[in-house]
This record gives sequence, structure tokens and C-alpha cells, in this order.
Amino acid sequence: MGYRSLLVPAVAALAAGACSAPIHRPVSVGPLDPPTAIVDATLWDGTGRAPVPHAVTLVRGNRILCAGGVGECQIPRDARVIDAHGAWLIPGLIDSHVHLLFLLRGSASEDLANDLKDLLAQGVTTVRDMGTNPVELLARTRALGAAPRVYAMQLVAGFRFFYGREQVVTTDGSVAYRLPQAQIMEMRGWTPMMFTRDDDADSLAAEAKKTGAIGLKLYGYLDSTLVRKLTEAAHRAGMTAWGHAWVQPANPRDQVLAGEDGVVHASLFVGDLFSATGRDSLLASSAILWAGAHDATPESGLDPRIGETLDSMARRGTFLEPTLDVTIRSVAHYDAQHADQPSLPEQYARAAVGFSMAVTRQAAKRGVRLTAGTDHVAYGPVRDRASLASELRLLVDSIGLSPEAALLAATRDAAVAIGGEAARSVGTIEAGRYADLLLLDRSPLDDIRNLDGIQWVMQDGRLWRPWQLRSGIAMHEGAADSTWADPDADEPALAHPGAR
Repeated sequence: MGYRSLLVPAVAALAAGACSAPIHRPVSVGPLDPPTAIVDATLWDGTGRAPVPHAVTLVRGNRILCAGGVGECQIPRDARVIDAHGAWLIPGLIDSHVHLLFLLRGSASEDLANDLKDLLAQGVTTVRDMGTNPVELLARTRALGAAPRVYAMQLVAGFRFFYGREQVVTTDGSVAYRLPQAQIMEMRGWTPMMFTRDDDADSLAAEAKKTGAIGLKLYGYLDSTLVRKLTEAAHRAGMTAWGHAWVQPANPRDQVLAGEDGVVHASLFVGDLFSATGRDSLLASSAILWAGAHDATPESGLDPRIGETLDSMARRGTFLEPTLDVTIRSVAHYDAQHADQPSLPEQYARAAVGFSMAVTRQAAKRGVRLTAGTDHVAYGPVRDRASLASELRLLVDSIGLSPEAALLAATRDAAVAIGGEAARSVGTIEAGRYADLLLLDRSPLDDIRNLDGIQWVMQDGRLWRPWQLRSGIAMHEGAADSTWADPDADEPALAHPGAR
């Protein structure tokens, strides 16, 4: 399908005036920017309303002007028209849990740019990075032209994370010491912040906000009192607070009762199986791996203690980000690369698969809000990187969600989970929101696998074919900012000239 003139028979009668639907938010566009009209697709806007056949969606610059059925949105005379007959138009997808910045000798090489282009080619137009150096990451990603929108969280942990040393018995029987986890992260280029009982939570939240972070990610060695202090400080600062579901010693239930906005990794609900005294004794860096390997089973995922936590989450509106695909890929990695070298991480990964599925099924049945984060990383073999498409298939095939519920977990609900500006600007196709759109060959509501049939992706008003993003053409930013071409032509890029 290509661009068509305004004399498209199916929409010629609409080509007059301006958008008739009210715009409830100010839309910043240049006065001379001609709008783009995407016509005749079936529109699934992510708001909860039924799909709209033969819809009209108007975009100007990087914002949506109007989206609805014939008669809701009138096409201006100067609009450029994309005939999307027979296709489905949905919001751009959101991966609410990625890790993008992995520096090697101070450089991310080409991995970061290529990984972000590939995510965009998969229809992912927004991501939330859950552990990073916000200043460095945001500066790098803003310099890239073809990339999803990036929101960054600031990682926070307790004293032991920064200064704890642990003895490790090597294969030859000698004793070595493991570096504190914070040092390993800092070598990657991340900047975790330390919080202790003597620190001021509001000062930490303010410092994190100055880096560009939109929330706090609570990671490890924090008890229930520290979790509550950090959560309340984040909320006072207008930020979100999320945590690893078990931050040693605070378990999932402690974090939910402290008021966190969400918890990540269904596998870590194994922390609810241990008493407070038991958790206090599990403070080594490998303790969570040990606990998961020994106590996480499909049967223990149905434990009433976990059920009580999930019920509390449902009542409070606390999100669960289960990250299922990453555990399956971990097992596949061990099968392919380390089958002859059994290890504790491998035992944990194998146990986590069935346990995570059981916990997530219970969460869905009990009405817990889900967001589709993957724990995707921008380094290493591509086959080992968790995929949003795979995560959504698991939510449908293994958890029992409808395709629409899974899609909401990667659009509207993911935007709400990220919070702040994201909740107001992405995740749905509505007037005033960013023009982040995905055109599909077939209905994803019939089969979630139809997300693989991407005709084009629009991010912030700029339109790309997946092959362009993966071929390297997307690197030519000058062309991307000036070209408005037929998608079927062999052009260097597709873009709205008014886009950023």
C-alpha cells in the first residue's frame, strides 16, 4: 500500500475542513506542517473501546490530532493520505523492562544503536530502562535518530550491595572473594545509589530526579522500613517506586504493603515462602539463586502466602511485571552452551520457569494488573535477548490472557505502569498523544502472533519500514528528516518532514 492522493474514492467525501473531534490537550505543531491521514484501517486504539473499521487517524508533526470512525475525523484539504485498507492500526508497543547500557572500556560500541533500531523494527516504540546510568543513557539515546522513546529508572540498594565481600571456593579448592555487586554494575557503566538508615530518602529521590530518572528501582539489601521510606519519598517527588520482588530481606509482601507501584520478576515471589528470620539469613549474593533452585516449583507457586500477596496487589492496584521469556531463554542458553557444566544459576533458571508461570496465572486470575516487561538486554547474542513478542505470546498461550489483554499489558497498561509523562502521552491512539503507531497486516486480537506482520512503524511521527531499520538505512538521519516517500519504493527512509 502506498501513499494516495486526496482523491481516494473511499475517503473523498471526507476531504474537507479540520478534525471534528475535540482535542483535549494542547498539541505543539508548526502552523505550516501538513497533516497526515491514515485511512481505511481497522483501528484498535488501546483505550478499551471496540475496534473501529474504516477508521481515520490524523497526525501532525509528532502528535495525533484525531482518531476515530468515518465522520469523527474530517480530513483537511492539504493532508497527505496513507491508504491502509485491510490493515490494522494499533498503538506502538511498550517494553517496560529493558537494560540498554552496557559499557566496555567506556563505550557501548554499535550494540546500543543497533539494538534500539531492532526494537523499533519489532514495533517497540517506548521502553523503560530498569537499571542504568540515567545521564549517560539518556544522552546517548537522544543522539540517535531511529530509536524507541526511553524512560530511565534509578537503581537503589543497601549498604551490603556496595561493600559486602563474600568468600567463594574455586574449583581447585582455594578461596577467593567476590566483588561487591555495585562494583560490577559500575564497571558496566551503571550508577547505583546507596541508601541506609542514616540517609535522607527525600534527598536521594531529588538527586535521582536530577539525573533524568522518572522513578526509583529498589534492588537489594533493603528491609521493609527502608523500602517504605524510599517509596514514600519517590511519591513525594512525583516519581514511581518499583522493586525486585525480593530485595533481601524485604519480600514481595513487604514491598506491596510499603506502597510500591509495582514489583518485577514473578520468580522472586519465592521470597514469600520464607519467614522474616529465614530471609535475614539469606543475604549472600547467591542466596536468591539458592532459594529459587530449592523452593521454587509449580506447586509452591500456588502457596497461600503468595496468594495473599497477590490479593493485596489486586486491591491496591500494584503492578506485576512477570518477565517470563527471559527465564525460558536462560534455560535454552544453558542447554546450548553449558549442558556439561551444571551450576546454581542454571538450577535457578530451570526452577523459575514453572514457578513464574504458576505465580503469573494466579495473579491474572486474582485481578492483578500486569505490564509486559521483558528484561531485554542490549548486549550479547541476540538469541539470548528476551523479546516482547515472545513475552506476549507467553501471556496468551501459557498464562491464559486474551490477545487483547496481552496487548493492553504492552500499550495502555504499560504506559500507566511507567507513570508520569508516559501515562499521559503514550500507550493509546488519542488526540494529543505522541504519534507512535503500528500498522499490521492482520488482526492481533484474533492471533497475538499477527504482531509479526508489521507493515510499518511510526515513532514520534516518523515512519519506517522494518527492513529499513534493520538494513542500516535508518542511520541516515538527514534523509529521515526530509523524505516523504512511497513505502513500497526503494527510498532511503520514510518520515514526516515535521517530525522532530
